[in-house]
This record gives sequence, C-alpha cells and structure tokens, in this order.
Amino acid sequence: MQTKHRRLPWVTALVVALAVSAWIAPGVLQEAWIYNRASILHGEIWRLWSGHLIHFSASHLGWNLLVVGLTGIWIERAGFCGGRWLFIISPLCISLTLLIWAPSLDRYGGLSGMATASTAFACLSEWRRNTKQAALWFTALALVGIKIGWEFFSGHSVFAHFDERQVQAVPLSHLAGVVAAVIIWLTWPCMLKLGNKRSGGTI
Repeated sequence: MQTKHRRLPWVTALVVALAVSAWIAPGVLQEAWIYNRASILHGEIWRLWSGHLIHFSASHLGWNLLVVGLTGIWIERAGFCGGRWLFIISPLCISLTLLIWAPSLDRYGGLSGMATASTAFACLSEWRRNTKQAALWFTALALVGIKIGWEFFSGHSVFAHFDERQVQAVPLSHLAGVVAAVIIWLTWPCMLKLGNKRSGGTI
C-alpha cells in the first residue's frame, strides 16, 4: 500500500543536513547531541535521536550519508506506507536497544543503524509492491543479514573506518535497525486500516 502525495524527500534531506552540520561544528554539537548513556538516564532524552547524527570519521560519515541518502530518497519518492515514520521510530528503537542490551556502551554515534533500517525497509516495501521480484529483494535482505553477522563475528565495520582505535562498530545497532524496519513494515498498513475504519474513509 502506498500513498500518492508528499513525494519530496524532505525528511531525508533534513537528516543529512543535520548530520553534516554536526560534523562541521563538532565542538558545538557533538557533546550536546551524542548518545551518552549517563546523560540519557539523567533525562537528556533528545540524545536517543540526536546521537545518530554524530560521526567519528569522514569514512563513517560518508558511508552513512550515502546509504541513508539513497535509501531515504527511494523510500520517500516511492511513498512507501510508514516510510517517513521510520526515520523517527528506528533511531528511538536502536537507542533503547542499546540502553537495555548494551549497558557497558557509554557513548555511541552514527547513522549506520538507521541506514540498515532504511535499506531493509526499502527492500521489504519493494517486495510488497511487486511480489514477482521477491527473490531479488530477499537476496538483498540476506546480504544485509550476512553483513551484520560478519560484524558480530569480526567486531569490525564492513565499510566505515575510524580514526581512533577505541571507536568500534556496534552491530547490535544494525540488528535493531532491521527489527525496527520489519515491525514498521508489518504493522503500519494495519494501523492505517484501523484508523481508516474508525474515521469511515478509504485508503
């Protein structure tokens, strides 16, 4: 199910612009925006979203912007149901997963979890739109799964490289991104149908 309006990828553009701004002015924004476990637990809940905009190397930023930019434009231009909410819900899901399941992780940054979420969501949505190409999109999803598995096994990012040795990939965030994408993909059409029945309209 797809919507037929609002095809300009303004949400993707906003995410990219904020990430670039954080990179250009790290002294101003990095400490205020980065995912910091202690700060979040003390009430700075905006970091659950803003932490994903902080990056630790040019490679880290570049790869994430490439994937988020391409998949985000793809999702928004296609008008996939719930696509724009993915950019609000997935960072929250990823951050909460890290809070619960990675208590030793004090600081985190990067759009890679959201990039994984948007990639998975785009593939699932394309499969829903054209089931004849299911094999293609499930192959793409399998490659995403293999990438995440390799990162868990090796402890290193497949694409991004970091300037500091203490900065490491967090594949749990990528897995959480996929889970968030699947949940939104499965539930959003149902939510729209339920709301539509209550309002008496049609979708």
